[in-house]
Amino acid sequence: MSDHPRLPSAPSAAPNEARRFRVRALWAGLLLIPATVLVVILALASESGTACVMHGTCRDVPGPLYLCTLAVAVGALIWTQSTPDGAPPAPARKAGLAVLLGADLLFLTLVATYFAG
Repeated sequence: MSDHPRLPSAPSAAPNEARRFRVRALWAGLLLIPATVLVVILALASESGTACVMHGTCRDVPGPLYLCTLAVAVGALIWTQSTPDGAPPAPARKAGLAVLLGADLLFLTLVATYFAG
């Protein structure tokens, strides 16, 4: 037994910071689905989007480009979700969040470009 009184340890802020980071990254990944629906609705509301559907004047965007941007987004989402609780997010994890947001925006741009006919 020790003669020194035991001081209560202060709760670490790092697990909360890591948890908030993972939640932000999860929202960034999950909001891609409603954002895609919104971009399609907005594109179809335009004259060129309607002509694209009615007359087949849509632009030809390569399918592998869509898959590549989605693969990068999923990889970045997995990378950011694997942030450990013990420490604040590393700069590489924060860069992963930036890559995730960039891939999401690129995918939405490709979808809008398809309907721009």
